[in-house]
Amino acid sequence: MSTLTPPAPSTPRPAMSLWRLETRRLLRTHRWTILAGVYLIFGLMGALGARYLNEFIAQMGGDITIVAPDPVPVDGLIQFVSNVSQLGLLGVVVVAAAALAIDAHPERAAFLRTRVERPGRLVIAPYVVTTVATIIALIAGTIVTVALTTALIGSLPLVEVTVGTAYGAVYLGFAIAVVATAGSIVRSQVAVVFLTLAILLVLPMLAMIEPLRVWLPSELLTAVIALVEGVPATEYLRATVVAVLATAGLLALTMVRLDRREL
Repeated sequence: MSTLTPPAPSTPRPAMSLWRLETRRLLRTHRWTILAGVYLIFGLMGALGARYLNEFIAQMGGDITIVAPDPVPVDGLIQFVSNVSQLGLLGVVVVAAAALAIDAHPERAAFLRTRVERPGRLVIAPYVVTTVATIIALIAGTIVTVALTTALIGSLPLVEVTVGTAYGAVYLGFAIAVVATAGSIVRSQVAVVFLTLAILLVLPMLAMIEPLRVWLPSELLTAVIALVEGVPATEYLRATVVAVLATAGLLALTMVRLDRREL
């Protein structure tokens, strides 16, 4: 007589960590395509725009003759940086706000708060995941810009480009920390975007005060151009220190505010 063997108990599925959740949200909502698309498109446009600017002006000018100087390699980088420092930064802020407006959706916020000891810890995973994705997009866009500029116009100094891109990455980490703090002050994603942009737009205005300029994190965004043009990398160390300290301070402030905020 055969005996029935009871089925083995199924292995419980491990709980999804906040890190895995944020990574899946970034991928499944296709927010990563905004970052990748913005930086890669501007990487293409930067080199192509610099190389064929004269031809474009000639086509648009009609019977008017406009003579522009021949492009040099740094022009491709200037085109790329000028675009990503405006529209690119806007895309980063929008993507970051979607991840860091913790209390924008009360139901999801209430669920997540039950998974951590302190609500402030909810900001760590989305901040790191969003920042890493943004920096990867920045690096990819820079590589495309350098490769096309080298092929179409001329070579760029790789060491200076690498150091300048690292400075830009530090600024992006700071900007996303501003998004996180804005998310602890206001609740909706739209309000977070506007508050962040208001803060980030004020900083370059402070550069008009000459003694403050070298200390402002916003100077790091265009540092790669200055380095390629011959400015020493040490010129941006003070702004880097301020950006790193400000990032840490903003994240600490965000965690404290989220700990004290009620839904």
